[in-house]
This record gives sequence, structure tokens and C-alpha cells, in this order.
Amino acid sequence: MSRLFVGNFDFEHRLAESGRQLPARLLRINAELATTWLVVADDGDSLWLPQSVDETFFVQAARDGLPQVIPVESFTQVPRGVECVPWGWTDELRRLCATHGWICNAPTDAAVRAGNSRRTSATLEQEWGVGLPGAGTATCLEHVDALIAHLGLTHRWVIKAEFGMSGRERLIGSGLPSGPDRNWIVRRLTADGIVFFEPWVERVAEVGVQIDIPRQGPPFLVGVAPMLVNSRGQYAGSLIQPAATLFPEWTSSIATALDAATYLQSLGYFGPLGIDAMHYRDSSGQDRFRPLQDLNARWTMGRLSLGCRRLLKPGESGCWHHGSEAPHEASRVIWTSPPTVGSEPVAHKSFVSFNESKTLGD
Repeated sequence: MSRLFVGNFDFEHRLAESGRQLPARLLRINAELATTWLVVADDGDSLWLPQSVDETFFVQAARDGLPQVIPVESFTQVPRGVECVPWGWTDELRRLCATHGWICNAPTDAAVRAGNSRRTSATLEQEWGVGLPGAGTATCLEHVDALIAHLGLTHRWVIKAEFGMSGRERLIGSGLPSGPDRNWIVRRLTADGIVFFEPWVERVAEVGVQIDIPRQGPPFLVGVAPMLVNSRGQYAGSLIQPAATLFPEWTSSIATALDAATYLQSLGYFGPLGIDAMHYRDSSGQDRFRPLQDLNARWTMGRLSLGCRRLLKPGESGCWHHGSEAPHEASRVIWTSPPTVGSEPVAHKSFVSFNESKTLGD
């Protein structure tokens, strides 16, 4: 069965404020990231493009070992009977499936929202005792100030909205929030009734635990994608390692992630699930793990990066990178972003590089 990949990478923003007109910046990101689906697509699958891409890009991608897909710029070009595979399920995508006769393997909106809400991850962290010491939820500014005072006015903190991705919809600071920051908190409290407070900790490593949740039967591990993260804690890419690679230091975190997947399944969610886990050092220098840092009941860039494993040659490891330039140490680079989308140069580039070193990115 052929598939239609729809990159609604603004998925969390739709969950947070359905019906809101998105800024041009986010619409542009949707267009620029659309071709990243190539690393998990198969020959004959369709790929929705919000803006046009030069057809020579897809010819070169096929020469590099990526599949031969069918680019479509209008949903009317897609025949009935294909399976729709979106970045994340929304009511808008369900309606599109009904209108065009596509196969819609979608969980309910309530299950999707629960699987992406920080309310869910915060509740599980508290009940299972796997969260950050000093973290908490706040339903008013006074709660925020109290959490900061308890942490200490000299310590850094992060405050997050209920829905968000790639380091967006959050504040980073120290001491009491400034005027603009307090205004942001009030807006989030008005919209969601809650914000999530965390102490900033010393990061050692992060991984994306990639899981599939079937409609019936136990959730299963698809793979683990070590993450590249910038100084602000934002996702910058994933390391690509052979499928047989073991991650013994993450065994407990993986087990907790599978427990969380089973919980989400009990709420009615099925489909892809990416859970970010972090290895960090606490204030006393002790190594600790946070297995449920973020729940993402959708596709993730880490999940896509696992698709790049089929391009590895024997003895290679690789990097799925998001940025303006390829790493200079790479011996082989396969670009997965076109140079232009529409008539504008691509700013959010995504590409895959390979190296014989098994410790690339260490």
C-alpha cells in the first residue's frame, strides 16, 4: 500500500491554538522540512510539498540511495486508497482523509493531546518518581515565584508551556521573571491554565527513545537515537548508528519509556511515539537520568533519523544534522534538503553525513 507523507511540522502549535493563523516563519519551516520524509519513504510513496521543489533534487536523491517518491503540491493529485501519514494527527488531517478517500489510521484527538501534553509527562514523573528535583507545575504567577524562590534566585530555570517542540514555547532565565517574561507566562496560563517549571541542569547526553504503539499488543522499541543539542537545549540533530547498536546505559530509561507507552495505549493512543530521555548531573555532581523529559505522540526527527540507517555502509556511523553547514569531518554527505523551496533559499537545512569513525559526535 502506498503512503502519503504530510509534514505538518506545526503540529504542536495546532494543538495549543487550533484555528490560529500561523506566522509566516512556521509556514516556511513546514515547507523547508517537507523533504526530510525521504529517509523513511519507499519507492512510489507520495510526498506533499507546501511549496515547489526543483524536480532535479529528487533525481539526485534517488542517485544517493533515497527512494523515488511522487512529489505533490495539491491534495487533489493524490488518489483514493493511499494511507495518510502525517507528522501528527489533527482534526484537519482527519477531515482531509475523509474528503479525499485516504486511509486514516488515526487515534482520537483526546488521545493525541494526552500523548503530547506536559500534563501527562509531569504526572507520570511525579507518580513514578523519575522527574527533576525542584520541578513543579504552576497555575498562577505566585506559584511561579514560589518555585523560583525555593530553587534559589541565582539558579537558572526553564518554564514551559503545555505544548511545544524544538525548544519553542518556553522561557529560560534566572531570578524572578522580567516584565515581558511575566506577560508570556500570563498568556500561557490564560490559554492552558498551567505552566511547567524545571531547574536547569548540567546535561551529559540525551537520546530519543523511538517506540511504536500498535492498536493491540504491547508497544515495542523501534530504536534509540542519540541527540545533538545546542547550548539552549534545542534539538540540532541525531547520531546514526547501526540497528544492532546497544545502549546499556539507557536500559532503565528505555524500560520506563515502554511503561509510558503502555499507559498512553490505555488512553487510546496508537502510532509513533518519541520520548526524550536525559542523562544529567545534579548540583552535587551525581549522575542521574530523566527518562520522561518529553513525550511526543507523533513522528520525530529522531524517528526519521533511524531511516538513515539503511544508507550506512559497513563500518560507518553517521549524523542527521539540522543547520546551515555540513560537519567538516564527514567523509560522505547526502543532502536531504533542496537548495531552494519555492523561490527562496532553504534556511532550515537537513542533511545526512557519514564517517568511518564509530564515535562520530562524541
